[in-house]
Amino acid sequence: MPINIRQVEGVNDGAEMFQDGTQSSVANTNEANTINNTTVNKPNAIETAFNNVQENDALLADNEGKFTNVPLNTVIGNATALTQGYYGLLSGFYFSGTATETVIDSSNINTFVDVILNVDANGTFDKRPQAMKDAFPQAIEGDGSDGNPIIFSLEGLDINAFANFRASLAFEPDEDEGQLESRLLFNRHSGTTPSVDFAIEEVSLSMQNGADKDYVSEPLLTFFVGDTIDTNGTGDAGKCRFQIKSNVQGTLKLRALTWYINK
Repeated sequence: MPINIRQVEGVNDGAEMFQDGTQSSVANTNEANTINNTTVNKPNAIETAFNNVQENDALLADNEGKFTNVPLNTVIGNATALTQGYYGLLSGFYFSGTATETVIDSSNINTFVDVILNVDANGTFDKRPQAMKDAFPQAIEGDGSDGNPIIFSLEGLDINAFANFRASLAFEPDEDEGQLESRLLFNRHSGTTPSVDFAIEEVSLSMQNGADKDYVSEPLLTFFVGDTIDTNGTGDAGKCRFQIKSNVQGTLKLRALTWYINK
């Protein structure tokens, strides 16, 4: 059977995609982009003045806003000076002398009385937090003599503060089976309700081993600075004084008074 060869000719003129007479034009335009990098003069720009930098140094700003390196021990010491401290008054007992005596006789038995304290010339230690020193430089009123008791000021403290008070003393009773009580008597600042004084107290000695001998005690009284004894204004803050009460006659021998402050 003969084979017939069929020849197919086709022309693709693009008519399916573009109609005759259609023109296509693509324009690619590159525009110049400009980036402005502006340096701002910051009002709190850090200025430094480094010293000999050591391990564990801290970076702190001084009162002119300039940063410098400070030893960590110095940082901790400064923070401690701002937040805690103490105020101590020592009698001659701690300087090869004697304690200060307050006599309890028939006229003041069973009554809280102010103690007498002769502070040694080297016996004042003012390590109070800085805020207290700034608010009231002298710390106390009264010189500790009879009728002019030592009254400690809480000026410079707020309601976040608390304190421990410690007295060092001995009592020599004139008769057996006596009891000695100690207290801190607080005066409130102005404008409080109630406005009357208040106290915290404890039984410091039960003297059951005979008379005419020294019974040594170191009463420790703790308190927080509440909103009636905090700093209400300049010259207007709570105050406290140390007092004792004995139910027998005898002699109090006061060695020291100390207030430990946490601001």
